[in-house]
Amino acid sequence: MQIAGAYAATNPGLAVSLALPYRSPLELAECCDFLDAVYPVTFDPTETGFPDAPYAKVPRDFEWTYRCYRRDDPTEQAKFPRLAQLSDAAAAHFTAPGNAPGLPLRPEQHLRLRLPAQARQEAEQILAPHLGSGPVLAVLPSGGGGRASYPSTGSWLLMLRELRAAWPDATIVLIGKTAGAHRRRSSAMPHRDAAELMAAVDAVDGYDLPLLVQLALVQRAALLLSPHSGFSFAALAVGTPWLALSGGAWFEYFHNGVPFHSLLPDTVRFPSFGGVTHQTEDGDGSGVREASMTRQRIEETVPELLEAANDLIEGRRNYEERLAAYFPRLLSALGGDKSAMASWDRVHERFIEA
Repeated sequence: MQIAGAYAATNPGLAVSLALPYRSPLELAECCDFLDAVYPVTFDPTETGFPDAPYAKVPRDFEWTYRCYRRDDPTEQAKFPRLAQLSDAAAAHFTAPGNAPGLPLRPEQHLRLRLPAQARQEAEQILAPHLGSGPVLAVLPSGGGGRASYPSTGSWLLMLRELRAAWPDATIVLIGKTAGAHRRRSSAMPHRDAAELMAAVDAVDGYDLPLLVQLALVQRAALLLSPHSGFSFAALAVGTPWLALSGGAWFEYFHNGVPFHSLLPDTVRFPSFGGVTHQTEDGDGSGVREASMTRQRIEETVPELLEAANDLIEGRRNYEERLAAYFPRLLSALGGDKSAMASWDRVHERFIEA
């Protein structure tokens, strides 16, 4: 969606369409007013086998087509053979060559989703009975990975109680999905655990709502606190600052013009990143967990979490200042290995010399 928006912004009058796997959150694409059409592709990376004609519902005769360069990278194809099949199917389907040859593309074009009025109205109705004089704080306790990839319920209770103590008049809303809700991948934290957290800090239940309503709740918030997740990228696309509980396999690489702060772990003591897991027994007795999501790491992070939350709520430091502060810290967390650095649109190259 960001790339499509960049082509549309760079080439006024160009009709830009998007093909997405049919199980993708297509409603997000409907929030992109720069798109001429959105076409479903009958492909699901979680299924076995491969469809006979995944692009059957997509017209063939576009003047230009764009496919991510990774789809044609032999290394990537070896890692993801079914995506390699999808790339081959695209090459066979479209009459135009790939990568929109000769068509200019504006770098660092920020994506903004225009949420429908109904979703925003529903979010306001949900929040209205709970609004106080303090900020709205959205919290996503987990993404859709395994439970071990995210903090324990006890660690989240610690963080939420600290937030409540710092902002007693805040409206805290928890976001997530249980298995099967809206045919979406479920959050790793089930609703029963989230309900325990909500009761402990008098938080609003934002679980199992339609995606656009959840995003409208986040858009209403002063920040989103969450581990690394795709949903958090969407939060940036509605303009909400992201306070990322960084760690696990991936660092934050999509920034999108919105102030943010990544709570980077001490990667010597709490190994992280590199696209691999670093699991250990959590000291709170909750079982195996990513080293960077253990209770000890969370306890040590709380002071920075509160300071960063306050800075984001108060609007201290703009987007560019956030980037300038983040990338040197990330490079240090990566052990000074510049080859391990990456960011969407290579934003980091403006701050870190090759």
